[in-house]
Amino acid sequence: MKFQIFAAGVVSAFLASTSTVALAQQANAPAAAEEDAPATIEDIVVTARRTSERLQDVPIAISVVSRAALESKGTFNPVDLVQSAPGLAVTATISDRNNLTYTIRGQGYAFGTVFPSVITYFNEVPVAQLTQGAFYDMANVQVLKGPQGVNFGRVTNGGNVLLSPQLPTADFGGYAGVKVGNFGLRTVNGAVNIPLIADKVLFRGAFETARRDGFTTNVFNGLKLDNVSYQSFRGALTIRPVSGLENTTVLSYQKTNDNGTAVIFEGINPAALGAAYGGVGFLFGAGYGFDSNGDIRAAGAGVTPFSAANFLNPAIPGSIAAQLAAQQARGPREVSLTLPNFSRRKSIYLVNTTTADLTDDIQLKNVFGYVSEEEDAASTFSPVNGATNTQCRSACGGKLFNDRKQFSEELRLSGKSLGGKLNWVLGGYLDEQSPDGEYENTVAAVGIIRRTLVNYITTRSRAVYGSLDFAVTDNFSVNGGLRYTHDTIRSRQTDYQTLFAVPGAQQALVATLTGPIGAFVNPARVPFDAQTANFLAAATYTPIPYGQCQTFGAGSLLYPRGAAPCQTIESAFNATTWTVGANYKTGSGQLFYAKVSKGYRPGGVNSTAGNLDPRYNPETNISVEIGAKAVFDLSGVPVRANVAAYRDRYKAIQKNIVALINNTNIGFIRNVSDAVVKGVEFDGSVGPVAGFTLGGTAAYTDAKFDVNSNNPFASRTDGCDPNALSTNGKFCVFNRFNATPEFQGTVKLNYALPLPESIGQISVGGLLYHQSSIATNDTSRLNPRSIEGAYTTLDLSANWNNVLGAPVDLGFFMTNVTNKLFRIGTNDLSQRSSLGTFGSIYGPPRMWGFSLKYRFGSDAR
Repeated sequence: MKFQIFAAGVVSAFLASTSTVALAQQANAPAAAEEDAPATIEDIVVTARRTSERLQDVPIAISVVSRAALESKGTFNPVDLVQSAPGLAVTATISDRNNLTYTIRGQGYAFGTVFPSVITYFNEVPVAQLTQGAFYDMANVQVLKGPQGVNFGRVTNGGNVLLSPQLPTADFGGYAGVKVGNFGLRTVNGAVNIPLIADKVLFRGAFETARRDGFTTNVFNGLKLDNVSYQSFRGALTIRPVSGLENTTVLSYQKTNDNGTAVIFEGINPAALGAAYGGVGFLFGAGYGFDSNGDIRAAGAGVTPFSAANFLNPAIPGSIAAQLAAQQARGPREVSLTLPNFSRRKSIYLVNTTTADLTDDIQLKNVFGYVSEEEDAASTFSPVNGATNTQCRSACGGKLFNDRKQFSEELRLSGKSLGGKLNWVLGGYLDEQSPDGEYENTVAAVGIIRRTLVNYITTRSRAVYGSLDFAVTDNFSVNGGLRYTHDTIRSRQTDYQTLFAVPGAQQALVATLTGPIGAFVNPARVPFDAQTANFLAAATYTPIPYGQCQTFGAGSLLYPRGAAPCQTIESAFNATTWTVGANYKTGSGQLFYAKVSKGYRPGGVNSTAGNLDPRYNPETNISVEIGAKAVFDLSGVPVRANVAAYRDRYKAIQKNIVALINNTNIGFIRNVSDAVVKGVEFDGSVGPVAGFTLGGTAAYTDAKFDVNSNNPFASRTDGCDPNALSTNGKFCVFNRFNATPEFQGTVKLNYALPLPESIGQISVGGLLYHQSSIATNDTSRLNPRSIEGAYTTLDLSANWNNVLGAPVDLGFFMTNVTNKLFRIGTNDLSQRSSLGTFGSIYGPPRMWGFSLKYRFGSDAR
């Protein structure tokens, strides 16, 4: 009820105000053309419907991040998008701040799913990685909200984030820039646009390299974590051989190689740790112990015997309790980790776009995309020494974490009929994602057990679609669209579990495994014989077939007698998605719209499901949205105001749940519940006096799971109690939606000083961002400490463009001026049914710097 009253009040007030202004304008002046909008309200061009349109003319909720906003930071991080896009949240996942989740209106990514609910795009081609280093030389970034289920690349039920790079133009020009600042910031970027053959062959090249020292110090080795280190290059070539035919190829290369993310150790649950370490200590305690750093070593002098009691004793150096006390004394900007930490990524995007004007009213467009993405990282999933749970990957002998490629192809035929009253589109889309080399996920548990998960997934999507927009009158139009999608997924997977060779511990381990304890190790309750025990413990055993899916005959702790089978699992999904809507545009240009649309998120295959069915089903969304977009002059003051209210009904939401299978807690994806998400979003600006612009955004989101769900995996009790021994494979319907604050808002201002042209343009600006509390994972009832409280940040900037009439720009920027400490992600595993540790990833502290840019050619004007 609170939402309905709030939404109705906001929308009613907005519609009343814009209608009054519109009627007044119609009564006192002829119908205004679009270009007659107040000069101080700049037109924004978007491509949300796959063609260039004014933002104010598109009946979709869209937020646009301008090129100026992207350049106003030392290094732009996608987390900063939330300051310009109400309803969007960008959070760090797992233990890598480069591994980001985009969430729009409550829909994002559940750990372990194949596809997210929000698809990111580069130049109209879907990409999986969208991190720092991709946001240079951009025309803008567009955030589309709600289901994009008809004619936009890959179908989704949450929304899209679109990166639109600068493409070649007919004029020679470009720029070169540098940025320097605290934490050793040094960024160099530039671009050049060259018409090789006037209006026929056009080229644009751009680059950016960035280095910034980390803001968290590893006192063990002096390494600066949370640093920035990337280099990116992009080239674009446009060819126009004949009139009406254009081909543009964009090639982008990005490489990141930084020291990794600091996950700050902040809590333990002795009950959970006692259960986990008690079992490990019971089995391996005869041969293993931990040193003063907490690292697992062979039992001997200077090594504390491995047991739950010892590891939880704060008086013993190296125990997990002693590590926690030391971390609390250090604070959130220092850690002490002996384990390897790094993040390495390489991305190649190739996009070829061909447009052909078949007639004056019909155009054919083809978009081909190739994407190659590699990723490797070593990180502390559980932020302690001793490798409680560490994603070590290649750092402990494994392969890359990810090495995948994607091909996509889209053919669209669009046109106008009936004297321009009917705009229509017909098209087809296909893509394929597949492995591009050997990769795997290797993790270490308690410094003893090595788990290597190989999961080679190939997905294929095929779709046909059509849409139309019909102008019933000059002011009123209706629109609709229909799409059929067929998705297939094929997974080849295996799960190896072996032991790390710890010199000096082998004989004791063999004795343990071949004794009475060995009877309780594997699911079949079959005691280990001497041959198997020696195989597991030997330092020179046959190596795991890294990066390959094979049936591993021995050496796995998961299966009786060590069998680790390679399985092939396939599944297919079909979906029909649609949209229908109506728009009314007043004579003065104010737009009012309503639409209903259906979105779809494909199902998938779990990489870990034990003896359960590994498949999970698609997720769908029926969304109702009404909105208004207005640009008007209010008593001489130019105003832009866009508002949207929506209600989304989600079915069969995909979430990760945990069940006890073969005496091991295993996480896997299931369709757990339905939900309703409702909200209101606002974006506007006003220019009360010459040179001064005041803008703002706001989003109110009410997201709740169906508490009366009869879904077999939904529960009001299981999965809700952090003290329970097991979640029993259930999802708690009282969990908050992940990465979905109830309120977000910004206040932005910019003032340009009234100076003569010979001096240049000097302006100062500020941005105040506030969000209410936010759940940083999907299990807030199990992990109440994972809820980050409300916080507010302030950014300031000053710019002097065209310094003394020269094509030179100077700038100053400061982010997080008040040095606010806030979290952008958590690894909360402290519930009794999990590992028992809790860690946080923090946002950056106060940062400042200066920028210098030189413009030449057409950019100098």
